[in-house]
Parts: sequence; C-alpha cells; structure tokens
Amino acid sequence: MVAPWCAPCWGEIARIDALAAGAAPLRVRVVAMEDGRRAAAMVADLPPERRWTAPPAARAALWARTPGLPHSVATDAAGRVCAERGGGLDPARARALAVACGVRR
Repeated sequence: MVAPWCAPCWGEIARIDALAAGAAPLRVRVVAMEDGRRAAAMVADLPPERRWTAPPAARAALWARTPGLPHSVATDAAGRVCAERGGGLDPARARALAVACGVRR
C-alpha cells in the first residue's frame, strides 16, 4: 500500500522485483491508497501484474487496519489477511510475510 507523499513507498516500488522474489510464490501487487494524478504516476511504470486497483470498500478496509505507510498485507488463497507489516519492506521482510502465511519453498 503506497501513496505519493510516502518517501519510503517510492523506494519499495523501485525494489519491487526483489520484494517479489522474497515473497515468492505469493504475488506482490501495489495499491495506491489515494486517487489523483500523482498516485497514478507513482504506479504507472509498474507492469499490470504488479498493480491492483482496490475497490473503494477494500481500500477503506485496508486504511482501517493501517497505522501508516508503507504497509504490507499478505492474503491467503481466499483473500483473508494472514500477515501484515508496517514500515519499510525488504526481501527478507517480504519472505517473513510469506512464511507467516504458511508459504514454504
């Protein structure tokens, strides 16, 4: 979950491939938590499989559980949150989210 005013979020987007490798086999997608030109530009260079446009209700539910950005949420196959982490994400932390969801390599 990212927003244009969140400096660490820009860093996570720049490292998206490394984060995805750490979280594998979970899919890593980025959701802009606000609308507007700056938010659209923030995710514009991401490949479509790395972007998620959350429906308003889903985005509101994510905001409700988020103390601040960046914030990462991992979900199981049914879409239920199985792990989350506030603060910056790196490949090791992405791996820890996957492991917390029961993913083993």
